[in-house]
Amino acid sequence: MNIFIKHLCSMLLGLVMVLSFGACSSQESQDSGEYLSELTQTESFPVRLELSDNSYLISTRPRRLTVLSADLVQALGDMGAASLISGVCDDAPQDVAVSGAKSCGTSLDPDLDQIIASKPDWVITSSPLRQSQVDALKEQQIEVITFSQPQTLEEIYDRYRQLFTLCYGLEGTSKSTEFLNDFQARLEAAINPAAEYAKLSGSKTAVYLAQLDLTMATGETFEGQLLDAMGLQNLGELGSRWNYPEVEAEFLDPQILFYDSNTISLEEIEQSEIYGNCTAVQSGNVFAVDFSAIRLRGLPMISALEAMAQQAYPQAYQ
Repeated sequence: MNIFIKHLCSMLLGLVMVLSFGACSSQESQDSGEYLSELTQTESFPVRLELSDNSYLISTRPRRLTVLSADLVQALGDMGAASLISGVCDDAPQDVAVSGAKSCGTSLDPDLDQIIASKPDWVITSSPLRQSQVDALKEQQIEVITFSQPQTLEEIYDRYRQLFTLCYGLEGTSKSTEFLNDFQARLEAAINPAAEYAKLSGSKTAVYLAQLDLTMATGETFEGQLLDAMGLQNLGELGSRWNYPEVEAEFLDPQILFYDSNTISLEEIEQSEIYGNCTAVQSGNVFAVDFSAIRLRGLPMISALEAMAQQAYPQAYQ
């Protein structure tokens, strides 16, 4: 009988040990799963954001950004990250949804109180603030990141990559690749037909006029490069820094004339001594362009360029 009881106790003790071990294993497995879940959520950060002049350590995923430049608002909107904007510049593009964001002035005239009230993780701008303003924000534990204003397509692509890194950390690499592949495909579809048609039929001469009489896109400007890309011969190449030489004005005879609809009217061009009798005016090839879409350097720019290319070479899009 004693032997039976001892045997039964041994069996019960073994069973208790098995159950205890199983419970511990289950708890360890649960704890491990929770740890891995947390690791997955945070493994994209920290990251180092490398800009041309500065380097920034982004420790955690930003949840609130104050954006003091319209082109950066546009870029975040293009990326689908406009919901991060808690403070916004006064001249933000209207097609980017930033409802609820506090109005914070601009990079040239920032409202520091509103910026502080927007409680950003970072303030971003494409024009530098005054050092006194940067220091005032730093006292409130708010850091400012200054991006460069892109002047070429490659610089536009680089800035998108930087913004994806800021917003998404290491995940930003794959996200930016997908986004930029689509961006480039849209751009090529917008202007390549015109460029190919120009190769066969010959390039037309064009002017991209910002202000009367001689403020136009010159050869080194981004806008001048875009005219070349769509198969147009930019007459502004003779000038520099948006200034065409006055001594050459009498020879200006563009076949296509694009003008800034925000600063110039068609009537003014038709009455101009320089352009009134030019080929573009006489043939009706004078086209208003919203230059702000080009200056924002985002997806609206592609739509504006497509319209320009179709106006210059309509046969290429038939």
